[in-house]
Amino acid sequence: MTSRKEAARLAAVRLPAPQAAALLGDAYEALDAHRDVQAACVAFAGGLLGEERVWGLLRDAAGGEAVLRTAVLRVRPLDLAEGHRERYARLVREVVGTDDDEAAGLALAALARWAPWSPDAASVLADAVADLDRRATWQVAARGLVTAAATAPRGAEALCGALAALADSDAPVPQDRDLPARRRIEYVAQTLADADEAYRAVALRAGELLAGYGDFVPQAAEVLAGAVALDAEPAEVARALSRLARLHEGRPALAVRTAETLGEHLGDLERAADTAPLLPVARILTEDGGHASGLFAVAAVEALGERTDWAGRWRDVLVSLRGHGVPDVRDAALRVCTSYE
Repeated sequence: MTSRKEAARLAAVRLPAPQAAALLGDAYEALDAHRDVQAACVAFAGGLLGEERVWGLLRDAAGGEAVLRTAVLRVRPLDLAEGHRERYARLVREVVGTDDDEAAGLALAALARWAPWSPDAASVLADAVADLDRRATWQVAARGLVTAAATAPRGAEALCGALAALADSDAPVPQDRDLPARRRIEYVAQTLADADEAYRAVALRAGELLAGYGDFVPQAAEVLAGAVALDAEPAEVARALSRLARLHEGRPALAVRTAETLGEHLGDLERAADTAPLLPVARILTEDGGHASGLFAVAAVEALGERTDWAGRWRDVLVSLRGHGVPDVRDAALRVCTSYE
């Protein structure tokens, strides 16, 4: 068997494409072909996709046994020439429809990689997330959906559609399950909040959608806090944080959590030069006079003031916060220590 697998590899890399495709096709279709040999034929077929014979064995493998489906799914987009990726993505899409949960999970994860070449990848992933009857594969689908939201055609639309369907869901829930629609929204929100800046536009859109549902304001705040472009122009940062602060009206505990999250993001800014543009932002938030905006200002002062060795301007903002009209903000500002006794 090992020698046959090696022969498949050598044929694929050494022979002219028509001959190599014929040999791999014959080896795959042989009556006594071992599944591992067939899987090797699939694995080495990537360079032969100009030959229709190869597509035949790939289609068969996509609907075949687990080892063959897995071989199909192992191929990555960059392994193939650009012209073949859309057609190969359709093969991956076919595997998603299997009744085998393990295979479907692998296919959903793979489909996210193929999303730029699959027009319906994002909607397939969104359906898998929103379908509350699918309990084994929704998490991998959710991770894939977040990826596809930034890379696939209509990806952001599909993600927001899934979130809206879950938020609007009123399907009866068995007693052995605890708010399944909510748990999925929480998972997607956390995944978006942890994503990098390439997902910022998607996160903003999803966060605004969730903000329209009173029960999902905490998830909206989590997503939107992660999506604030702290390196943007000060006026833009201040507007974004002011909008975020308004989302916390009547939610003091949530405001504390979001302020902590912002403090962590601000602490991740690496250069001392990053502090200067944010000083006017802290001032604007302080002057706003609100509970959440005041806590956000404290978070900024605490995260960035120390980097300047508490230069006078940062210290001045801290002093203002210690006289803030909201007791919680005053308390938070008083806990910030500029020097130890």
